[in-house]
Amino acid sequence: MTFTNTYSQNLPELKIPSKYQLVAKIEGDLDNDGINEIVFAYNTDISHGDKGFERILYIAKKIDGRNRIWKKNTSVLWKSKDCGFYAEEGGSLQMEIVKNTLSISQTFNHNSRHTSTFKSIFRYQDSDWFLIGSTHDDADNCDFDFRYDVNFSIGKIIIDKTYSSCDEETTPIQEDQHLTFKYKFADIPKMDGFIPGSNEVKISGTNENFWY
Repeated sequence: MTFTNTYSQNLPELKIPSKYQLVAKIEGDLDNDGINEIVFAYNTDISHGDKGFERILYIAKKIDGRNRIWKKNTSVLWKSKDCGFYAEEGGSLQMEIVKNTLSISQTFNHNSRHTSTFKSIFRYQDSDWFLIGSTHDDADNCDFDFRYDVNFSIGKIIIDKTYSSCDEETTPIQEDQHLTFKYKFADIPKMDGFIPGSNEVKISGTNENFWY
């Protein structure tokens, strides 16, 4: 979807409070109009104790030399130290724009070797921002690597489980597993209100589940 000049002019100018700290910034075309948008991630000045500061996401359009807010969101970015074992180093955050979609990756450290990385992929469609894809990589560098891929547009889930061991004298390593199945979501999740890692999917026919 492209924007009319009148609509773009009505977008509010991006003005960052002085106490906000820039965490990440990327540029890329998010609405297929051939013009790059700019995505900013900031630490705000709102503290949540041990979890650190609230983070905010801005998606801006540059119009007449000024950045104007196309989208503002406070749910998709974890708090600055909400990352588990290495909280003092701050939460890991990577952003990327590919094929008019915005991907955001964040990692939680359960301990020194066990991590859960959540990659959320958003697209602007039907006049709103939607979660169209998700990858949860749950990995322990001596035991397993579980990957859960969700395509919300077609309701498809792919699960790959790989097993390993750092101790050659342990019992035989469990056989790797691969599973693909359809899953009916009530709706494609919107960006607003979505918190990565807080949404559960129960795997039909098993006692297992995973999070996206």
